[in-house]
Amino acid sequence: MTESVTPRERPFRGDIAGLRAIAVVAVVMYHFGVPGFKGGFSGVDVFFVISGFLMTGIISRGIDRGGFSLIGFYLARARRIVPALAVLCLMLMLVGWLILVPADYQQLGRRVASSISFLSNIQYWKDSSAYFTSTSRENWLLHTWSLSVEWQFYMLFPIGMLFARKFFGRSGTRLLIIATALFSFALCLYFSPRLPNVAFYTPATRAWEMLAGALVCLYPLKLSKFHRVWLEVIGAVILLGSINLLRPTDIWPGYLALLPVVGTAMMLIAANTQSPLTTPRLLQSLGDASYSIYLWHWPVFVYIVYSAIVPTPRVLFAATVISVVLGYLSYFLVEQPTRGIGLEARKVKGVLGYGAVLGSVFALGVGLVVARGFEWRASDEVNFAKDEGVYSPSSEASECTLFRGLGASNCVLGSAGAHVAVIVLGDSHAEFTASAVVAAAGEGEGTLLLAYKGCMTIPDVHIQGTTELYQCGQFMRQQIDRLKTAYAGIPVVVTNRLSLYVLGFNENPENFPGPLAFFDKPSAFDATYKREFIRRYVAGICELSATHPVYITAPIPELGVNVPSVYSRGLFRNGTPPDIGITRQQYEERNAFALTAIDAAVKACGATVLDPTEYLCDKDRCNGVAASVPLYYDDNHLSAEGNTYLVPMYRKIWEQQLSTKL
Repeated sequence: MTESVTPRERPFRGDIAGLRAIAVVAVVMYHFGVPGFKGGFSGVDVFFVISGFLMTGIISRGIDRGGFSLIGFYLARARRIVPALAVLCLMLMLVGWLILVPADYQQLGRRVASSISFLSNIQYWKDSSAYFTSTSRENWLLHTWSLSVEWQFYMLFPIGMLFARKFFGRSGTRLLIIATALFSFALCLYFSPRLPNVAFYTPATRAWEMLAGALVCLYPLKLSKFHRVWLEVIGAVILLGSINLLRPTDIWPGYLALLPVVGTAMMLIAANTQSPLTTPRLLQSLGDASYSIYLWHWPVFVYIVYSAIVPTPRVLFAATVISVVLGYLSYFLVEQPTRGIGLEARKVKGVLGYGAVLGSVFALGVGLVVARGFEWRASDEVNFAKDEGVYSPSSEASECTLFRGLGASNCVLGSAGAHVAVIVLGDSHAEFTASAVVAAAGEGEGTLLLAYKGCMTIPDVHIQGTTELYQCGQFMRQQIDRLKTAYAGIPVVVTNRLSLYVLGFNENPENFPGPLAFFDKPSAFDATYKREFIRRYVAGICELSATHPVYITAPIPELGVNVPSVYSRGLFRNGTPPDIGITRQQYEERNAFALTAIDAAVKACGATVLDPTEYLCDKDRCNGVAASVPLYYDDNHLSAEGNTYLVPMYRKIWEQQLSTKL
């Protein structure tokens, strides 16, 4: 991270170097899946507190001396941050030319541009790139979100300090920082369970962590050696406990972020520069190189994921060693030689110099975007396989699918002005398969899509760990009640990623937020939960069946890998298409419980099952690619091509309705 400063800016404190080492080790070990570091992502919060502490000291001392220079402060931060980041971006673009398919290379360019302009946190927030999801593991510069948050803090905080000191004095400035920190913390508490990406990525909800460090600096305490030792020990226990006990499924940052923040603040207050906890030579060395290690470890991890290397303990150990080695190379060859550049130069030259570096790297990133990753580097088949426009659901279906908040959806797909002939109800699998239902319905027939991402078709429940803004159960209740009167008698197709709500993600099981909440206390994936799940599911289907013919789409095969990505990369790398698919046995094992629940609904409610495996699988295997075209948009949602395979299945609805009338 970026909180280190030059020796001219502060006295040396070995405990801070040790804290930086603990933080970077926690982050690296977490990303490489080392046991005991499930909460290692909180190491970033440690960096934030340290950063706020050090920056406040620099600004306060400068103001007290009457010689604080805003431009000088910004240049000092640029000296610290820009060179190593610029080199990382350049190296990634160089390596990317060799290993990335054009679509991924274009995406890298977009992320280089946002990272070097310190706006990556805003981009990931707007793109809904949740930090803890499996898809984030292919973002080569995901970790730069924290640099962007810090840089944005650096831009605003000194201006605020100068203003506050001029108009409110020292005491007023302290009170203003306390008020700002409390307001930021309140925003964090509000948004964390409701809009997690906002809480995670935006400086407004993260500022309180850096301001906590600022308050430690502005309210120094004189403690005896005895009290310093105990304060440090308690802080270390809290900090190490957060690294060990927190989980990616926790609402984050939220109130739980108090653990690493308070623990770090206590250790900073203790200021034990002779501590055996933070001053061993190894920790001092790791602390000095922590920024570069942090920069390089994530691309090493992404390379493992991108290249489909099996992450065995031996591979992860080697990756950890490589990350540290690359970090030290960056520290000795980039950070140290550039740290003194421009210290004595005129500020105009410094601004122009770093502006040129940032502008050049930004231009290269934008160039990759404009050139579409230089598509000529790959075959048409490779480029086609990564063309999201070919595989995405219709924009109509995407716009009709709710994620948060209630509302009566009036999304009728198909011919303009067509009457509603069929209703599709469910989650994102309903959204992605709606085009197959539309095609099966034919001209003049409308398809009403009622979909809510990540929401099981069970009324009056919610996903554990979410709040009232994620109104899944209310949405389903509203739609079922509405269908009884407004669309009685019209066939309803219920489509869900059913096994997700019982087993979690097949591609990343640890990061599922939790089961549906049926009880007053948190649910668990146990026998009681499963019995209640079947009861609630059957009750919902039977309620629909009372006024509608109900057709249940059996589970779509989940392949566990991003099919277009793996296919295009394998073809680009080896010249031959990779074999992507799962066996029938794997499908049945994954969906055994889901099929049991569906069977119970069929027997109790008279619903009809539509089995997609009859169209997507052969006798022994479910394939992800057919005729050199991926059948999936990602690892579990069908592509536009894959949906064409289901059109005959959905035509059975009209065939059955016709036979019933006859």
